[in-house]
Amino acid sequence: MQTLTIANEKGGVGKTTLSCLLAFYLAEKRGGRVAAIDVDGQGNLSHTLRQYRIEVPATALFQDEPIALPAVRKTIAVFPATPKLKNLEIGTEQVQHQRVRTFMAQVDALSEHFDYCLIDPPPTAGMRLVATLAAAEYVTMPIELEEYSREGVKNMLQTIFGVRAEYNPRLKFIGILPNRVMKTQPRQRSALIDLFAHYSDYLLPGQVAVTTRSAIPRALEEGKPVWQLPNAVGHDASTEVLRTFEAIMTAIEPQADTQAGPEAQSA
Repeated sequence: MQTLTIANEKGGVGKTTLSCLLAFYLAEKRGGRVAAIDVDGQGNLSHTLRQYRIEVPATALFQDEPIALPAVRKTIAVFPATPKLKNLEIGTEQVQHQRVRTFMAQVDALSEHFDYCLIDPPPTAGMRLVATLAAAEYVTMPIELEEYSREGVKNMLQTIFGVRAEYNPRLKFIGILPNRVMKTQPRQRSALIDLFAHYSDYLLPGQVAVTTRSAIPRALEEGKPVWQLPNAVGHDASTEVLRTFEAIMTAIEPQADTQAGPEAQSA
């Protein structure tokens, strides 16, 4: 099972929108069984993908009891957010550390049932974000150009590297994704060109970016991926989103091949 997250400590950058579309992509275009875990208390992923919700809340993955999965008849299984998620941020450092470890173990146990696990974290620093990164193998970070802040990117990278050192040496940062780009605005076009020119080592491969388009929220309101909209409505958005997700998989798959055990690596 490959475990991914789209994360940023700043809200409003479109991480949940991308997560919903990525869940559809992994299920439909990659033919995978997808576990989508919503640990963002706002529950937007749970709402958008409500037809795929199962009766196992995300809070259960922070508890020691083994998860009894119901029969999953669809290609996506959403572990929904609940208001109790916010209570998980309360507790001593030792309690928080144990919750992170428990979540890691529970997510790992899902590998018997799913090909992909996609975790939607909260847009704030805290135990749930740390747990998400600790359980993930791959993370990408969406940014908005108007709100682009080197300090914000730096803080998120420090969180990723800190989690890698303390919990999860397998965690791979696969790149920054410019999102909600308004290419009709000269300042945004200039910022995007500058980003590609000077920060290519930190970006997803292929100079991908997702433009602000009305087709994306329309598709998600209808509970479907943007590529299922009529061509005249969703063509440009679909092309852009699919290209972005292919870039994510290009970044993941060569690394996934190297994740074989030490016997394979030493052969």
